[in-house]
Amino acid sequence: MLEDLSAFPVISQRDALTGRAEIHIQKACGLDNKCESNLQMTAAFTDEKNTPFLMQEDHQIFNYTTDIKKLKLLVNVSNVPSEGRKAEDAYNAILNITIPSSLSFSSLNPKLPSTLNGDPSSGGSYLLCTLGDPFKSNQRVEIEITFETSGISIDMQEIETELQLSTLSDQNDLRPLSRVLLVEYILQPLFNLIPYFRAEFSGNVVGESAMKSTSDIGSPVEFNISVDISGKPLGNLGFLEVVFQWPSAVANEKWLLYLSEIQMTGTSESFCVAKGIVNPLNLTVSERKSRRRKRDEVLSESKLAMSQKTRQGQNKPREVLNCTKGTARCQTFSCPLSAMKTSAMLTVRARVWNSTMLEDYRAKGVSVQGSVMLTLKTDKKNIKMNNNIREFTVEIDPAVAEELPYEAPLWIIIVSVLSGVVMLGVIVILLWKCGFFKRANTRELYEAKAQKAEMKTQPSENDRLTEED
Repeated sequence: MLEDLSAFPVISQRDALTGRAEIHIQKACGLDNKCESNLQMTAAFTDEKNTPFLMQEDHQIFNYTTDIKKLKLLVNVSNVPSEGRKAEDAYNAILNITIPSSLSFSSLNPKLPSTLNGDPSSGGSYLLCTLGDPFKSNQRVEIEITFETSGISIDMQEIETELQLSTLSDQNDLRPLSRVLLVEYILQPLFNLIPYFRAEFSGNVVGESAMKSTSDIGSPVEFNISVDISGKPLGNLGFLEVVFQWPSAVANEKWLLYLSEIQMTGTSESFCVAKGIVNPLNLTVSERKSRRRKRDEVLSESKLAMSQKTRQGQNKPREVLNCTKGTARCQTFSCPLSAMKTSAMLTVRARVWNSTMLEDYRAKGVSVQGSVMLTLKTDKKNIKMNNNIREFTVEIDPAVAEELPYEAPLWIIIVSVLSGVVMLGVIVILLWKCGFFKRANTRELYEAKAQKAEMKTQPSENDRLTEED
């Protein structure tokens, strides 16, 4: 049975249906209970050891190499009083950092509450860090944000990030802080060649007019120069080139090292063309024609090694021929490595001018010195490279005559054989005359007689039977 509701109180429709009240939370914000914060911020890019990059005007300079895998953004935030400004608690203090597309977020120290938003691949990502709620008065914090540099390429000129502070407290002077890092891309190519070579000279003096091919000049000298770079190719931003200081002649202008050709791989050109310097006499380059060249090189190297061993104990002085001392004349020329991607190889082929060695250095060896330098050609100020210089030495010695095995003339062999036969016959006759062979027959006779006597002394079969009875 339902109860009668008329006995219970009801809300009058003439009265308000809602009620409101304010609850004041006590904050360290003075008598007015309004917090006036004074958030201030500084930021700088640093290396992994927290050393700031060089500051120039309103930006920093970043000397980037492919060895640098990480960098940091060092941010200092404070909430301290300044002239005419309070520094009360900053509620819901947040730091917003935009992440450049060339950098990848790695870590945050200290590990503040943070969220990574946006798409890093599109360059629209940002990091939100909660500094505190509240970020108290007179509080300071230093934040290290580590980035990976995998997105930095050779055509990148700058890296820019923007930082923004925000708070629910009263502060109307919070402005974005922009930091720009100018990238100076430092190329660090690998530039290698073997610095020492050996050659020798021999034979007769031959005039220049009698030479038809480079093999007529003298012994070969060949070496390889390798260039390797990591990262993105230069493309249309510039190119590398190899600059030679080549000792082509001695001080009296006689030929010294005749440059036959320079073959290139990994570039748009197959050969380095330097008119008047590479094969100036326009001789036939025998290095490319001879199929036996590799086999001949192996044989010549083995002969040269034997010659070097023979000379080790002699300690003959060498005359040094180089351009610095004026004892040689060098020609300067360059080989551009056009359209090189990540590697290139230069094969340098030359010949020792045999006639000059025979005329002027027959009695002693010489050390010929030259140099090769790798340089960068570009009009982009942000791409730089230190010049790489490599020196080389060619040690040239007179060839040591090969010791051939002695062969006796045929008549000596025939006479020796006949003499041996005659000598053997004489010995046999002498032994026969001395009765050597007769004594041997007598010995055999005595042995036969002794055997017969022994047989006679032995009893017969009848005698044995008689004895047994």
